Amino acid sequence: MVASHILIEKKTAEAVARMRTCPDGLLHECGSFFRCSMAICREAVTSDAYKGFGVTYRGSEEEVRTLLNAACVRRVSEGLAFAYFYYPEELQGGREYPFGIMQKCYGLLSEQELAASGILQLRESPYTNLYGEGVLIGFLDTGINFAEASFRSADGSTRILALWDQTIETGPEAGEEGEEGVPGEAGEPGREAAEGSEPAESLAFYGREFGREQIDAALQSENPYETLPSRDTNGHGSALVRAAAGSELRQDGRAAAGENPERRQNPGEEYGGVAPLSSIAVVKLKQAKPHLRNFYQIPEEAFCCAEEDIIYGVEWLLSVAKREGLPLVLCIALGSNQGNHTGRTVLSRYLDGIAQVPGMCVTVAAGNEGGRGHHFSGQLVSGSSEEVEISVGEGVKGFTAELWAAEPDLFTIEIVSPAGEVIPRIPGRLNYIRRYSLYFEGGTIDIQSNLYDQTVGTQGIMIRFAGTPAGIWRIRVYAEGEFSGAYNMWLPITPFLSAETVFLKPDPYVLVCDPGAAREVLTFTAYDVIRGALYPSASYGYTADDRIKPDLAAPQGEELYAGTGMAAAFGAGSAALLFESAIKRADFVILDTLVIKRVFIAGAKRDGMEYPNRGWGYGKLDVYGVFIRMPGR
Repeated sequence: MVASHILIEKKTAEAVARMRTCPDGLLHECGSFFRCSMAICREAVTSDAYKGFGVTYRGSEEEVRTLLNAACVRRVSEGLAFAYFYYPEELQGGREYPFGIMQKCYGLLSEQELAASGILQLRESPYTNLYGEGVLIGFLDTGINFAEASFRSADGSTRILALWDQTIETGPEAGEEGEEGVPGEAGEPGREAAEGSEPAESLAFYGREFGREQIDAALQSENPYETLPSRDTNGHGSALVRAAAGSELRQDGRAAAGENPERRQNPGEEYGGVAPLSSIAVVKLKQAKPHLRNFYQIPEEAFCCAEEDIIYGVEWLLSVAKREGLPLVLCIALGSNQGNHTGRTVLSRYLDGIAQVPGMCVTVAAGNEGGRGHHFSGQLVSGSSEEVEISVGEGVKGFTAELWAAEPDLFTIEIVSPAGEVIPRIPGRLNYIRRYSLYFEGGTIDIQSNLYDQTVGTQGIMIRFAGTPAGIWRIRVYAEGEFSGAYNMWLPITPFLSAETVFLKPDPYVLVCDPGAAREVLTFTAYDVIRGALYPSASYGYTADDRIKPDLAAPQGEELYAGTGMAAAFGAGSAALLFESAIKRADFVILDTLVIKRVFIAGAKRDGMEYPNRGWGYGKLDVYGVFIRMPGR
C-alpha cells in the first residue's frame, strides 16, 4: 500500500497530545478532518520540532498517516506526499536519518537583453505582436516588491493576481478552527459554507496569502508595505520578475505596457521584461528549518529553502492558474548540488510530472557552478584506489561532500586530515552512519553510506565536516566488487560554501544542478549577448547519466543579478509569448513543456557550433526563429 522512504518512529506522548486537539477525539476521528489537520500540518511545516520526508504512497492521506504513525501527511501529487514526525529539541542531534531521505536544500542561482533572442522582432511584426497577454507566470523565490511600477498595469493597478508569503507567521485563518465559513479566493476572507458541505482546503495552509484586491488596496495607501506586510528584502525574486514580465515606465510614471493597442505596434524600449502584459503570481519561500541547515552545514547568511516549501508553492501556483483559467509558466531559479545529478531528487521527479501537463511549462536554471572546483570524477578498476584532495579554506565552520556511484559500482572510503589523523576505511554495509572526533585538530566528521540509496537507486556516501581545520583533506576511494568503478563527488553550491574550499583536481563538467538535471523541464544556461560568450560561471553538462543538459542558452542578465537564474526568467517570459501565440492561433493550442522545448530547440541559433554540446546545449534561444520555422505561419 505504501512504499515509504523513511524510518518509522513511535510518536512521543507529547506528539499524541498534540493530535488530541479536535473536540471529537483523535485526528482521524474528527468531525472536521480538514480544520484539525490544517492546524497540525501548519505547525509540522513551520516548526523545527517536526521532520518532514517525501514518501511515495497509495491510499488516502489519513490511511497513510495511520500506517506511518505520522503527525501529518499532505498529498502533493499522484503518488507523492510529505509525512511529518514529531522530533522535539531534546532529540535533535541524536540518531540521524540516512542522508538519502533527507530533504534537499536549494539556493539562489543568480548573483536583459531583448533583441538578441528575437523578442523585439515579435513585437514589431503585425503577424505576431506578442507580449504575454493571457498567460500567468509563476515565481518561487525571495518574494516581490509589489509596489514597484514594473509590476503594474497602465492604470496603476497591480498585475499580480496572487502572492503567498510563506515567511509570515499567523494564527488560524478564516474557515479554520473556531470560525465559520471557508477560505475564499487568494487572500479573500472566508465565504459562507454551503449548507451540509465540508470546507474547501486552502493550499496556502501556512504563512499569508494575498489576492489582487488586497494588493491594489495597499497600493492606494500611504505606505503599501505597512498595509500589506510582504517585501523582497533580498531583491533576487523581484529581479527575476522584472526580467520575465516587467514593464518599464514613461516619463509621467504611468506604465506604458497596454496603454493602447497602437502603442504596442512600435514599443521601442518602453518594455523592460520579455512578457510585459502577462499576469504574475509569486511565492515568497521560507527558509529551510534549522535542523536541515545544521544537517547540511549551510551558513546562517545563505538563503536556502527546502523541497517541501517549493513543492507546496508549485501546487499553490497551479491552483491559481486553474482558478483564473490561464496557462502557467513556472520560473525556478534555484538549485542544489545534493544528489547524484541525474534528476532523481524528490523535487526533480515532481517537476517532471507536472511538466507534462497541457498548458504548463517549467523553466529552470542550470546553475552557476562553472569554474568553482566543486566536482570530481573518478574511474577505478576492481580492487584499486585513488586519493581525492579537498582544499578547505580558513574560517569554514562546516560543509558536506557527497560521493555517488554509477550503477552498479560500489565504493568504500577512508579520510586523512591535514595533520595526518586517519579515519579508517568504512565497512560496506547497507546503511552505515558514524561520527568521528578528531583528537589533535578538533571538530567532527560524520560519514553516512547507503549502498542502495532509496531515492536514486545507486550508492551514495555523504561526508559532513563540522568545526574541522583548514588545509588539504585526502579522501581515499576504494573500488569494491567485480565492476569498473565510476563515481562522482560534489561539494555544495557556491552560496553554501566559501570560495577557498575546492577539489584540487576538479572535473569541469557534470555541474548542472537539480532540478535543472530533471528530464522533462526546460533548462537554461546563460550567455553574454555583448561578447557572445557563455556566462563565466555557467554550469556545464551533461547529467551524470549522460543526458543532454542544459537545453538552451538565454541572456545572463546584468548588474547585481547575473547568471543562469536570470536566463531561466528570460526563458519563462519567452514561453509565455509562445502560449499567447497558441491562444491567438487556435490551431496549435496543445502546449506543454516538452512541445515548447522542441520548438525552441528547432528555432535556436547555432552560429556554426557543433550541437548539442556541454556548454550551450542546443544553442541560443531565438523566439523569432521559432515563428519563422513554424508551419502555416
